[in-house]
Amino acid sequence: MSAPYPWLEAPWQRLLAGRGRPAQALLLAGPRGVGKGALALAWAQALLCEAPLADGAACGTCPACHWFGTGGHPDFRLVTLQEKTGKEGETRMATAIEVDQAREAVDYVQLSTYRAGFRVVLVNPADSLNLAAANALLKVLEEPPLHTVFVLVSDQPRRLLPTIRSRCTRLDIGLPPIDRAAQWLAGQGVADAKNLLALSGGTPLDAQRWADSGELDERRSVLEGLARPDLLDPVTLGDRFKTVGPQTWHNVVYKWLGDLLAVKLQGSVQFNRDFSEVLVRLGEKADLAKLLALARMQANEGRTLAHPLNRSLQLEAWLIQYRHLFD
Repeated sequence: MSAPYPWLEAPWQRLLAGRGRPAQALLLAGPRGVGKGALALAWAQALLCEAPLADGAACGTCPACHWFGTGGHPDFRLVTLQEKTGKEGETRMATAIEVDQAREAVDYVQLSTYRAGFRVVLVNPADSLNLAAANALLKVLEEPPLHTVFVLVSDQPRRLLPTIRSRCTRLDIGLPPIDRAAQWLAGQGVADAKNLLALSGGTPLDAQRWADSGELDERRSVLEGLARPDLLDPVTLGDRFKTVGPQTWHNVVYKWLGDLLAVKLQGSVQFNRDFSEVLVRLGEKADLAKLLALARMQANEGRTLAHPLNRSLQLEAWLIQYRHLFD
């Protein structure tokens, strides 16, 4: 069994080399979209496999691998964000891993293993643990039960408690070389791979999501509106953009502001290369203090995307502030 993605071969081999005595708490850290979650799952399967290959990778055919593939291995537990039902019956994804989930995982690892091998608990995304959940998990990380392996996956490891980070063996997963990532994307049938990689900050899986999601048209619509602040009508555009998903809106405008800041600070466009000429023209005109304030506000908004206020009014206020960048 090879690495889940070609650019993960080096960290994958590093993990396999330690299969005999794996770290009891492993932190896989790195930017979103580089395959950390897939690597964590492959590592969990390798640890649980009952007939591993010569290099330590999972065989893919033993009963343990079959159970793992169907999501039913009794010695594997995934702790992740769960769907919640609101007061009006709407379903949404939780914004945090709750303390009850962490306590269930702690109770789970106190039991005997079913197959007399390893037990693996995967926490992904670990930076979504709320404070109570993190503290509950910390207690068992201090003294993990025998043959128990915790694997934490994080895009933002600084958001983890320092005491949790200190108890983990950290493996950083970086961005692959652009040419290698573009080659892989082309092999997946993705056109315009290098521009999509620029848009996604060099992360190939995010680039693939952009290509597959149908959100590129939404992105272009938003950016064409922002490209002419002199003609921008906040009320009309706010009403039009309310159908854009909050996460998509945040990703698009945050990177747009980042490119404006880069230009203003004598740098070059990094994300929206298909709008380079517009960004250069607008970046030179933008008020730096106002631009920094709006970028800071947008960064903070990224933490509360699941709790939108009145969407049209929220967007209208943002667009008014954006238009004033160029007064």
